[in-house]
Amino acid sequence: MNYKIEQKNKSGFAAIVVLIALMSLVLIITVSLTVVVITKNNINKILVQSAQSYYSAESGIEDGLLRIMKSYNYTAINNFNLGDSVVTQNISQVGDTSTIESLSSHFDNERKVKTDLTLTADGIGFYYGVQVGEGGLYMENNSAINGSLYSDGNVVGTSNTLATINGDVFVATGMNLAHSWSVYNADSVFGQTSPIIDVAQSFKPDSSAVLSQISFYIKKIGNPSDKIIRVFTDDGNAFPQPGSPTKTEIGSTTLIASKIGTNYGWVDFSFSSPPSLVANQWYWIVIDIMQSNSKYFSIGKDSNKGNGNGVSKYVEDWNVGTPIWTEDTGDFNFKTWFGGVSTSLNTVNVTGNAHAHSIVNSNICGDAYYQTIDAASLDFLNIPTDPPCPTPPPSLTSGTAYPDSPDPAVVALPVSDSNIADWKAAASAGGTFSDNAHCLPTVDITLNSSVLDCDFLPTAGIVITINGTVWVKGNIVIGIGTGIKLSAGYGGNSGIIIADDEGFEDTSGKVIINNNVGICGSEGFSSFPDCNPTNGSYVMILSTHNHNTTYAIDVSNNASGAIFYAHKGIANINNGANLKEVTAYKLKLSQNASVTYESGLANASFTSGPEGGWVINDWKEIQ
Repeated sequence: MNYKIEQKNKSGFAAIVVLIALMSLVLIITVSLTVVVITKNNINKILVQSAQSYYSAESGIEDGLLRIMKSYNYTAINNFNLGDSVVTQNISQVGDTSTIESLSSHFDNERKVKTDLTLTADGIGFYYGVQVGEGGLYMENNSAINGSLYSDGNVVGTSNTLATINGDVFVATGMNLAHSWSVYNADSVFGQTSPIIDVAQSFKPDSSAVLSQISFYIKKIGNPSDKIIRVFTDDGNAFPQPGSPTKTEIGSTTLIASKIGTNYGWVDFSFSSPPSLVANQWYWIVIDIMQSNSKYFSIGKDSNKGNGNGVSKYVEDWNVGTPIWTEDTGDFNFKTWFGGVSTSLNTVNVTGNAHAHSIVNSNICGDAYYQTIDAASLDFLNIPTDPPCPTPPPSLTSGTAYPDSPDPAVVALPVSDSNIADWKAAASAGGTFSDNAHCLPTVDITLNSSVLDCDFLPTAGIVITINGTVWVKGNIVIGIGTGIKLSAGYGGNSGIIIADDEGFEDTSGKVIINNNVGICGSEGFSSFPDCNPTNGSYVMILSTHNHNTTYAIDVSNNASGAIFYAHKGIANINNGANLKEVTAYKLKLSQNASVTYESGLANASFTSGPEGGWVINDWKEIQ
């Protein structure tokens, strides 16, 4: 009996032990699962907080980008809260590159993001105090250019030689349009994929001449570098065969990439050493470039072949023994300009050297390079006087005559149709306005990138701040006491105002600057109308008005921060006005007007505005 009780007690104890063991196991499992769940929840919470911290850091980057691109006010270090995140933003700038670092802390979870961005601009150099196209230059009494002059047309002063150029003068050979094929209805992309890398166009002159300039209807994709334009004789087989024994390269020039925009336009390229052409002989223009999938060109063409004066072709590499050229499906849009037209320097004082086909009734203080010279000019060259020549110690020195010197080559004007097309596209991105607030402003106004579909007639006495490229589809008339300046965000870059009434260029698109108008770059005004010391920033005011008697640009005022550019028309600088830079198809300097060149103009860079032209170089997490 006692044995049975003892057995029951043992069985009950075992059951309790097993139950305790099971409960302990369940508890262990429950605790383990709880720990795992809690740990996982904590990890997930940390991951969420870390992600929130990262996105808050990116928000700090985006805020910095907005401030820089839109020229909003900001300090080097900025602190702000985004929800439960604390963001510290650090903005620094070296030259045209800005760096933004954004550190975010969300419940002790820190993430840091960094980006670098660079302000890009079109580099357009103004290398002469005045540059003039084929229309030439006319100078009235006591007008002056303080700097060098390059003119593709005649330079003429008044009858008593009181007009003076204090620098060197180059009067290029005149030129005529020889070939023009401008029907555009298709594209020909080259330089991107093989075998369409190098392209060529043949042509045949009707008379013997020198090739002064070539023009292409062209655009670029990406940001390709400068390339080479080559001119070859034909090898007799109607192919440009650089590898054949009969090929001859007779000339070359640079395909300047900065003159080619991302929109189609005509771009001129001149030859510093113009090649000589023989009548009724075939020649080839070859554009020699390197292959790039992201940086290449497109040239316009007429898909209906048969201009009767040559064909267009392409090849992977022209510079091999026997390149295999393929004829394109259309004819390229191109123009050729032949030089050799006589030009002259007439009735002007020149304190430097003079280069011209003919020198007439002019006082040259330096050396003279010419084909013909009259007796009065030669006498003065041999026995100069002060004035107009400055007297170096110990006495005046006679200049040296260089008869039979070659005529200076044509130099294409620095801004192309393609550049203008790009700037107008940048303006268009900001919208079009025709209301009185934009067209007839009566109070100070800031103009962002925009198109003004009207005449721009601001009330005299207000200040106009340019904060982006402005395209006026009409005339621009700036009244007495009015100020124009770039916003500070341009830094050392320059901005653009365009007057271009498309389709009405012969009657509209004129610029009139009245007396007592102040124009400054981003340095702003010290006391109106005077600008602060220049930082290399300018406002270029450009007109496309092209009438041959009415003025595209008419300036009656000093303007230290302005570049005036009459793209295809006449610029008139009135009595007493003193400017820094004028470029025009044709230029007239009235009595006592002057242009004083500023050296920084050679490196002028133009951007679409503080809100445009930025390239983000990288964007990455650094912590």
